[in-house]
Amino acid sequence: MKAILQVFLSVFSGVLLALAIPNELYLMGSPFYTLIAIIPFYLAIKDCKSFRFSFVLSFIQTITVHLCSSFWLGYFKDFAALTLGASAFGTGMIGGIFGIFFHFPYYSESKRNRLNLFSLKENNTPAFRIFWFSFIYVLYEWFKSTGFLGYPWGTVSTAVYRWQLLIQIAAITGTYGVTFILVFFNALIAEGFSLYDTLIITDNKPAYRIKLSYTAVAKTWAVSMGLILIYGAVSYSLPRNPEKYLDTIIVQQNSDPWKNAIDTTNIENSMKETEKVLSMLQDRDKKPDLIVWSEGVLNRPFPHNQWYYENRPENKPLIDFIKDNNIPFLVGGVWQTRVSDTKINLYNSTLMFDGNGNLRGHYPKNHLVPFAEAIPFSKIKWIHDIIFKITKISAGWTPGDQYVFFQIPASWSEYHKEGEAKTISLAKSYGEQIIEENAQPTVTISTPICYDDAFPDVCRPLWKYGTEVFMNLTDDSWSLKKSSEFQHFCVAAYRAIEYRTTLVRSTNAGYSVVVDPAGRILYDMPLFEQTSMECQVPVYKRVTTTYALLGNWFPCLLLFLCLLSILYEILIFQKSDYIPSERIIKKGKKHKKASKKDGKKHKKHHKTK
Repeated sequence: MKAILQVFLSVFSGVLLALAIPNELYLMGSPFYTLIAIIPFYLAIKDCKSFRFSFVLSFIQTITVHLCSSFWLGYFKDFAALTLGASAFGTGMIGGIFGIFFHFPYYSESKRNRLNLFSLKENNTPAFRIFWFSFIYVLYEWFKSTGFLGYPWGTVSTAVYRWQLLIQIAAITGTYGVTFILVFFNALIAEGFSLYDTLIITDNKPAYRIKLSYTAVAKTWAVSMGLILIYGAVSYSLPRNPEKYLDTIIVQQNSDPWKNAIDTTNIENSMKETEKVLSMLQDRDKKPDLIVWSEGVLNRPFPHNQWYYENRPENKPLIDFIKDNNIPFLVGGVWQTRVSDTKINLYNSTLMFDGNGNLRGHYPKNHLVPFAEAIPFSKIKWIHDIIFKITKISAGWTPGDQYVFFQIPASWSEYHKEGEAKTISLAKSYGEQIIEENAQPTVTISTPICYDDAFPDVCRPLWKYGTEVFMNLTDDSWSLKKSSEFQHFCVAAYRAIEYRTTLVRSTNAGYSVVVDPAGRILYDMPLFEQTSMECQVPVYKRVTTTYALLGNWFPCLLLFLCLLSILYEILIFQKSDYIPSERIIKKGKKHKKASKKDGKKHKKHHKTK
């Protein structure tokens, strides 16, 4: 019966966390659910009696969160079984493995001191249990969000985007500091609930010691949260004056990626929306610096098919459209390279055209979506053949192996001082240099594609090499679910805070948005509508945050502390005077024999009577 209750608590915890994460009911998430979502799971783990059952409970909780919050993966057409099924099972397995470690304090406690429930030796303290649970949960989210199979959706931090003061700590710790303080609170409340009977005792010395330990950890949380909120308030209200502006048109063509295989429709719709904004700007005698169309607008691979876009669409070819407007274009498309006579590599890419319609370069997507854009081991022929039989599709994208940046001419902001900037150009013949005061500035942008902006390990090198603005091009509208769009946004928005830089998202159907370095939404467009907007993208002076400098130092620190605790426990067990497991077993056998003897004596005595 107790096991059934523990399973229920794990499922209940998963459902609560799924309600906290952006969903169809609460598009930006419901942060208040994060204050209680992990409590049932903590209580289930606390009453667990074995590592095996701890694995099961954690597997159930994590797979419940995944299925309830990422159900939209099931709409990924031919790959639905792989994207939802494989990712759910993989997430559950990762959760289960970390669930084994959740049980560590309780296993240690039972082995050390089975009789004294009030012992405060080593790992048998409320403080250790609370910290340990919080550490392991953060490590679980770090592990599942990193690497080729990384999946940063379904994390605690994505639920609290609306709590702007709290999430500013991401500039120091990344998203994992946000997760830690919230899970810490859940563990604190759950531990207090389970120790309620002990905490209300006033005349018992061991109980008083437990109360002291619990109170100390509660004060630690309160002080930490206070400092985080003070830092958040200062960071959020800090005046940040942009150095430059990149006047940009963002187009949302709202096409169905499953139906529009012929891209002339995408192009014509995008042209229509672009002309609408250009006409408005022309009335104000204004010209934008850049036009951005989303991922996947152009389907035919470059550079071999440039001739096609010089002649299509028939009414107005794309290249002619760019030339006529004389404005740089960023467009989502495909790049192709021939490896051999029989093999071609295709790259999901951002294509950059200058105002004359010349293709100036491309950025190939680095982090491919597992089981959608890339399937592990699909290069092996027999695996490839099986996949093709199941899906009738060959997953053929190749990951990029280079970071590419685009420098776009921009405008000085009103905060720029006359004479503050000087450019020395050697563009003329050798030995002849031109010095220009207040020359037109440029903005260095990087273009993480699709889910790239959800991964700090992709965006951090882009920032290190000089990014001033992250400009994400994506098309994740295939799910036709609002929750998937906002979940992607809430994951990506942390990049703006972590690196204190502007994030621009140009999407097919949403959520297209401009976010400032404090995480504020400056411009946005409605979901699943064909529309466009002109926005002055602010470009700020680059600053080096703690997170930009050190990366994921916080989960690394927690991992080190966990390994240290396990090592300490092993050493203590080796040197301990406590009864080792073999002696416990022998003692148990002696106890059974003694019980049998006592039983026989009792029976004899009863017969005699």
